Amino acid sequence: MLLKRVLLLPLLLLSFMAFATQDKVYDPSRDAYTDYLNALTIAKKDHKNIFVVAGGNWCPYCVKFEKNLKETALDKVIEHDYVFMKANFSNENDNHTFFNLFPKFNAYPHIMIISSNGELLLSQPMVLTEQQFRDVLKKYTI
Repeated sequence: MLLKRVLLLPLLLLSFMAFATQDKVYDPSRDAYTDYLNALTIAKKDHKNIFVVAGGNWCPYCVKFEKNLKETALDKVIEHDYVFMKANFSNENDNHTFFNLFPKFNAYPHIMIISSNGELLLSQPMVLTEQQFRDVLKKYTI
């Protein structure tokens, strides 16, 4: 019995370490409102819409969405056709100043497309197939 406990302890420690070092795709220290103001400036100058992904590192679907964007190269499409920003929502930083600008939502990851003059064009949870997502990107590309 003692041998099982001794062998189990390192496995548990490795599991906790793996969880602790999970991908961190959101930066809780960022101020989404400041990022948004900067994105508006760039969007006006470059004649593009802003693409926002809202979520947090606590959300496994948010981390998976980020990986899917990279695996399908859709991250490159977004970076080319939009001004891209992430908006962290977590216990560490709820970015209330930014999120209070828009209708409330509580499903993550959540995508928003905003015009260069600040008009919300699309706000929806990311529950789209890859083709539906590509269609959305095409529809709102200027």
